Formats: sequence, C-alpha cells, structure tokens
Amino acid sequence: MRIVLDTLTRRLPSAFAGALITISAVAAPVALADETEELKTKFAASDSNQDGKLTVDEAKAGGMRRIVRGFDRIDSDGDGFITVEQIEEMMKSR
Repeated sequence: MRIVLDTLTRRLPSAFAGALITISAVAAPVALADETEELKTKFAASDSNQDGKLTVDEAKAGGMRRIVRGFDRIDSDGDGFITVEQIEEMMKSR
C-alpha cells in the first residue's frame, strides 16, 4: 500500500496527493474494523464447544487457514488455544 501511495503521490498534483493520503488514512481503520467483525463471526462459528477459545483443530474444521498457519505465533502464552483478543493483538502488530 505504501509503495502504491508513494508512486501515485509523485504523479499527482499536491492537492490530489493530499486527498489520497487522507482517504487512505481514513480507510485503513475502517478496513481493520470490517476485518475484525468478519474474524469474530468466523471465530464464533468455528468455536464448536462455544468456550470462547479456539484450538488448532477447531480452526482447521472452521476453514480458518490463515489462523491455522499462524496459530503458534498467535498463541502467545502457549496454552494450546487462542482467543479473539490474541488474534486482534496479532492483527494490530502487522
């Protein structure tokens, strides 16, 4: 995203470039909010025993491939399950 903005801002008059940067700054939190809501929906659907935690098997069964791939990184305390909060922390750090 940054490379695209840099390229576009070099080619646009400064008024347009400023507007583009402003739009992207506003759009990023909205996209994260949408992504978070989608995550919560998928998490709840995958949490087969409804305990508020996901095991790697629940994530696999729920089709949460990205979560499965990053499970060990998300499970920061190594207790064998993850919570929505742990996933959100990982999302904020990227």
